Amino acid sequence: MRFVSRRGVMTVLAGLSAIACAVGPLAAQSRPRPAQQGGTPNPDTPQLVVAVLASADHKLGVDVADEIRRRVQSEHSAKELYATPKANIENTLRASGFSIDSVLSAMDLVVLSKQLHGDYALDGTVTRRGTTMHAETRLVMETGSQIVTQPLPAVDGKDIGDVARQVERAASEAMKAMPAYRKCVADLRGQRFEDAIVDARKGLAAYPNSLPNRLCILSAYSARKAAPDSIIAIATEIASADPSNMIAWANLSQAYGQRNDTANVLRANAAMYRLDPTNTGVMLALVDQLVTAGKATDALALLDSAVAANPIDVGVLRKRWTVLLFTHQYRKALESGDALVKADTAAATVEFYQRQLGAAQADSNAAAVQVLAAKAAARFPKELSFQLLAARSTLSAGRLAEALAFARRAQAVDPKSAAAWQIAVAVQNQLNQPDSAIATARQAIAAGVPKDTIGASLLAIAAPALTKAQTTKTRADWTAALEASETVDAIAPSTQSAFYVGVSAFQIATDVLQDVQHLTTGSPKKADQQRACVGAKQAEDLLVKTSMAMPKGGAFDKNTAGRILAAVPQLSDFVSSVKKAYCK
Repeated sequence: MRFVSRRGVMTVLAGLSAIACAVGPLAAQSRPRPAQQGGTPNPDTPQLVVAVLASADHKLGVDVADEIRRRVQSEHSAKELYATPKANIENTLRASGFSIDSVLSAMDLVVLSKQLHGDYALDGTVTRRGTTMHAETRLVMETGSQIVTQPLPAVDGKDIGDVARQVERAASEAMKAMPAYRKCVADLRGQRFEDAIVDARKGLAAYPNSLPNRLCILSAYSARKAAPDSIIAIATEIASADPSNMIAWANLSQAYGQRNDTANVLRANAAMYRLDPTNTGVMLALVDQLVTAGKATDALALLDSAVAANPIDVGVLRKRWTVLLFTHQYRKALESGDALVKADTAAATVEFYQRQLGAAQADSNAAAVQVLAAKAAARFPKELSFQLLAARSTLSAGRLAEALAFARRAQAVDPKSAAAWQIAVAVQNQLNQPDSAIATARQAIAAGVPKDTIGASLLAIAAPALTKAQTTKTRADWTAALEASETVDAIAPSTQSAFYVGVSAFQIATDVLQDVQHLTTGSPKKADQQRACVGAKQAEDLLVKTSMAMPKGGAFDKNTAGRILAAVPQLSDFVSSVKKAYCK
C-alpha cells in the first residue's frame, strides 16, 4: 500500500465541469443496465474501475484490462462487487480530454474512479515473456486526501484469460479485508485508536497481506505515540511488502530516530529520497543524516544537484551554505552565502553576516572581511560589532578616512566602547595628528572609558618619539619625547607612561649636565658661570621629574629604572655643587 500526495500530480480537473454535466445526471437518474448478473448495484456495493494496464504492447494492456473486467462481471453479482462498464469509462475519459485507451497515473485514476462512483480502481503492468504473460497489478483507492494502494501478487499466465482469472482472484481476496479497513479509518477519524487496531486486525485475519489495514494500525500507533519498536515492526512489514510506501519509510525514520539508530534513520531517509527526489523536505532531512553520519561529501553532492535544478530554492541554498560552513569549506561557503542573499535578501540577518565574517576570517580572506564588514555595518548601523570590525578592517587596509568614519559610528552606538575610541586614536596617530588624537583621548575619558585603556592607545604617540630620540640621541628629540610622554601621562597615567617620562627627563638632564661640566672646567668666565647656573637648575628640575616618575615606571622596566634611580643622587650632588659655586 502507498499513500501519494495530491500535490504536483496531473488531474482531470479541466474536464470536471463537463463530466459533472454529461455523466453525473446519467449516473444519478438513468445508469445503464450493467452487463453483470444481479441488476444494478446497491448504494453500498463496492464498485471497481479497471484501467488500461501499462505495456510495451499497448493493445495487450487494453485486452488484459478488458478481460479482467469481464472476469469480475462473470464471477460476481452486481450486489456483491460491481465492475464499472467499459463504455462508462470511455465516455468519462473522452469528456475529460483523455484518449479512451490512456494509461493513467494514480492520481488521474482516482479522479476518474470518483467520477464513476467507483470505490476502487485496478491498474498495473503486463508484459510478454516468451510464451507466457507476466502481470503486476494493484488496487488503488482514496482515503481522505491520500491515495492508498494494495499491491496484488504478481501472476504468470499462459494467455490473457489465464492472467485475468488470476488477477480477479487476487483482487477478490484482497477486497475481503476492505470492510474492516473502512471501519478502521472511521475509528481513526473518531480518535478511537484501540478500536481501529481491533478492526484492522480483523481485516488482516480476512486477508493476511492487507497493506491498508497494516497502515491503519501504523496510523493508530503513531497517533497514540506507541513505542518505537511497535512502530518499527509494523512499518517494516509494510515497507517489505511495498518498498515504495512513503508513509512506512517516514515512520521508520522517526522511530529509528527515537532509538538513536542513525544507520537505519539514514537508510529510511535514503529510501524516501529515492521515491520522491523532488521533495525538498525529504532531501534536506537526508542531508542532515548524511552529515551526522560523517558523509558530508554525499550530502553536498545532493545539494549541488538540487541547486543546479533550482538555483533560487532558498531552503536548499541555506542548507548548502550551513553544510559548507560545518565542513570548514570556507571559500565555497562565502560563495554559497552570496547566492543565498541574492535569492532572498531577508536571509542577510545579523547571524548570517556573523557567520560569513567568521568564514572569511578563518579563510584569511582580508578582502572578503572588508567587503562583508562594510555591508553588515551599512545594513545594521546599530550593531556595534559590525561597525568595529569595519573600522579595524579598513584601518588594516590603510583606508584611514573610512576607518575613522566607522569608529565614529561605533562611538555613536556605544559612547563607552573603548575599542571605538582606541581605533580613532590609532587612525589619528597614523595620520600624524597628535593633537587630534589627544583631544579624542580626552573625549573618551569624559565618555567613561577607563584611563588605562585609552592610555594604551595614547602611548602610540609617545613611543615613536622615544624611539626616535634613542636613535638620534639629540636633546631636541628627547625633549619632544618628554613632552609627548608627559601629555600621555597627564591624560591617562600608567607605569609605561611614567617610565617614558623618567627616561626622557633623565636623558635630557644628563645631556644638560655634560654641557654644564664643560662650562665649569678650568676658570670659567662670568657668562659661562651664569650659563652653568641655568643649566644646573634645568637639570635639577629634570632630575626631580625622574625621581618622581621612575619609582612607578620601575614596574614597566625594573632594571633600567633601577640604574637611572641609582645615578640620580650622584647627578644631584653635582647639580648642588654647581649651584653653590655659580648661582649667587
